[in-house]
Amino acid sequence: MKYKLIATDMDGTLLNDEHLISEGNIEAIKEIQKKGVKFVLASGRPSFAMFEYAKELEMARYGGYVLAFNGGQLIDMKDGKMIFHEGLDWDDIRKIYELSCEIEIPMALYGEDTVYASKDTENTRFEAKLCGMKFREFGSLEELDGYGIKETTKCMLISDPEKVKKAEEHMKSKYGNEYFIAISKPIFLEIANKNINKGKTLRQLGELTHIGMEEMIAVGDSYNDIPLLEVVGMPVAVSNANEEIKAKSKFESTSNNDDALKTVIENFFK
Repeated sequence: MKYKLIATDMDGTLLNDEHLISEGNIEAIKEIQKKGVKFVLASGRPSFAMFEYAKELEMARYGGYVLAFNGGQLIDMKDGKMIFHEGLDWDDIRKIYELSCEIEIPMALYGEDTVYASKDTENTRFEAKLCGMKFREFGSLEELDGYGIKETTKCMLISDPEKVKKAEEHMKSKYGNEYFIAISKPIFLEIANKNINKGKTLRQLGELTHIGMEEMIAVGDSYNDIPLLEVVGMPVAVSNANEEIKAKSKFESTSNNDDALKTVIENFFK
């Protein structure tokens, strides 16, 4: 099979533990783009937190795509245009906020360049730092409304791994049919529009670019990558991925700290 597109998760997959793209990955990704292979960054991150990495990989030059917010946004880096967007409205924000208060776990959501969190904690601050975004605490929905937030692309419940796992169970039992709910990092429970996930949005991109799903490779490490791996011809797990991801994969690459994308490219684009 001649593969025409690679989509990769970022944290724990493309990025090493210092949240950097290794030189080996950078050079390999640039080379395949030069040969016409489409490259897609597919992350739970806000698009704002992905653009610098896209710039580093010269995706505007080669016509790559940013698939942000677990599929809530799709952006063509060649011209910066938003191809697709679907998120959460004020009623969704209210329901998730009320549940976060009920189970006593901070909630975070996103403005253009700011992470808004219902509590200022080390973990909510970590999300803002990870994304390179400003941080602002809000104490009530009225205060959030006062900041001009009427909608968002996704929300997150953020705490220690044990509490996040319990929050996932509680959220799915109460709103499992209403939202896309998945753990990305162990401290992050992602909540997005039920009509979106990485796989659905990648399928839309395939239709747009006339690239068949069987002609695509996807690389991931965690639960929110499952829909991405399920739709492509060659699903790949990094060696540090969880066991469920590895079970979904046909190939296991090296770890995120050992040039995982370079390894994939060397195996499938010889």
